[in-house]
Amino acid sequence: MSMDAIPLDLLEVILLLVAWPVFLVRAASTCRQWRRIIARPDFLWRFRCLHRPPVAGYYYDTTQRFSPSSWWPSVVDGRRFALDFLQGLDPIHGFWRLRDSRGSLLLLDHYNHHRDARASRRGMVVCEPLTRRFQKIPPPAQSACYSTSFLLDGDNAQQAGGISLSSFKILCLLHYGKHSDARVFTWGDSCWRETTSIDSGSMNVIGVAMGSVHWYAGRRKVVTLDQRSAEFSCFTLPAGIEDWDSLVNQHRLAVTAGRDGRVRVVAGVAGGDMKVFARVPGGGSCEWVLEKRVTLSFMAIHSRLPWRGPWYFAPVPISNHRTRAVLIVTTRMSLSQEPTTPLMFRLDIETMAVERMPDPNKGTAYPLELPWPPVFRACTDR
Repeated sequence: MSMDAIPLDLLEVILLLVAWPVFLVRAASTCRQWRRIIARPDFLWRFRCLHRPPVAGYYYDTTQRFSPSSWWPSVVDGRRFALDFLQGLDPIHGFWRLRDSRGSLLLLDHYNHHRDARASRRGMVVCEPLTRRFQKIPPPAQSACYSTSFLLDGDNAQQAGGISLSSFKILCLLHYGKHSDARVFTWGDSCWRETTSIDSGSMNVIGVAMGSVHWYAGRRKVVTLDQRSAEFSCFTLPAGIEDWDSLVNQHRLAVTAGRDGRVRVVAGVAGGDMKVFARVPGGGSCEWVLEKRVTLSFMAIHSRLPWRGPWYFAPVPISNHRTRAVLIVTTRMSLSQEPTTPLMFRLDIETMAVERMPDPNKGTAYPLELPWPPVFRACTDR
């Protein structure tokens, strides 16, 4: 049977299962029929949901220099990812700080230590290093302190095939004492939009699940912020099971989501193990049950991991979070008295698969993917 005899809907499914974006581009160059399917924005969006574009490398907040991934060809000139094109955007003394990354874009803000300590008038910029394009963003407020900023897909991301400089949003959390506001900047707008607010004291980010950022606000209260609607909500962790406040102080509390779409609360316990709690379906906000206990020492032996001992959940950018996974920082085993080297791993709490992450000693790592979707310059209408 020839390829022309394959029904278009089946052919589309086959192309969606192509595992590597580079192979998809090669498939698009094979024939016009394949290219017409692959070039459709809805196809590119679904492909991106199934297969994340490869991570070209990481930017560290300490140096802001590009560090290529291990799979990245050594012949590629890393200077193509330099951020020198941002110099001179702000005439006032200061420097650009990395705040988040998503897809092929970086979010930075301009910090000037000579200004007020709250840096309330910091401007922002969204840039795509590989193409050296950028867009300046006005400050989110005139008199507030913001400590959390997220780079999100734009409202038309599905039509555009993903996030890009013509389709993005910025979600910013502003603090006024014990009061917090959420504001959103959407590509194409000239100003920020205030969406919702909440009264809460200090909040510690504990992870992302089901499209919502989660903070622990003390006394068993968890505050969530939906990344799409920018609306706050909250739930309460059960009493008498764990000392939640103590776990947060030790960086041993995290959230993620399972394959079933339900939120999981992951806690580090005595002995170095982890407990995974799941909310009872249809139950109230306090109805949680112990789903499993993960013995990390046993897993380390069978996975041949070069670490054992004290660990904590890594406070990392939102872009590093994945469904079903938590990030762990631990120490390498050593028989000498020399200081050990911290290592970071991503652990899938369902499959127990482990992935080595960038060196935490270099600072906070922001992943950068190759631009998506690819540009198909060849004719697709014939």
